[in-house]
Amino acid sequence: MRLKQTERSELTKERILVAAEEEFSEKGFYGARVDAIAAASGINKRMIYAHFESKEKLYTKVLLRVYERLAECEKQFMIDGLDPLESIRNIIHISFGYLKNNPNFVRMLMWENLNRGMSIPDGELARLKAPSMEYIRRQLVRGKELGIFRADIDVYHVSVSLMNFCFAHFSNQHTMASILGRDITSTEEVHSRAEFITDIIFKYLT
Repeated sequence: MRLKQTERSELTKERILVAAEEEFSEKGFYGARVDAIAAASGINKRMIYAHFESKEKLYTKVLLRVYERLAECEKQFMIDGLDPLESIRNIIHISFGYLKNNPNFVRMLMWENLNRGMSIPDGELARLKAPSMEYIRRQLVRGKELGIFRADIDVYHVSVSLMNFCFAHFSNQHTMASILGRDITSTEEVHSRAEFITDIIFKYLT
């Protein structure tokens, strides 16, 4: 059965994006080469530019794509009616799991921060993160209203900490592994760290 033109086009774009994600996550925007993406995808450069116009637009598409996967994963912890403490535990453990299983996401964000967010379209990352950030805010406010959390908790700082505590474990994994002499990304280490961070957050909240 022959594929339609639109289906062939989508398959071609998917092959390009998969190859581009590997190239950009390994080498960053400046180190990555379209020639390498063409070789890895089996799609010539002319077709890459036909689909994405420029290296800059291809990079931006890849950056948004890894964030879209995160946004999709975060839907797993958006459970209404859950006990606020259990909600926080879910957020931490699901975030750790995503970061462990998606090293390209970690590397892409590290490159983008090194380049001072040069490729982030205005409002796009905020849009993608808005549902999870709003869910976190609701759970923290609800925990205060129910008397489970302290009345004076800082919702903003807790939200930021939930993201940063999880991400830092993976962004620093190679230097910390060298310092500590252990693989901090093993399943056991990741679970242990997620539990420790949960305990820290719980102690502040309650």
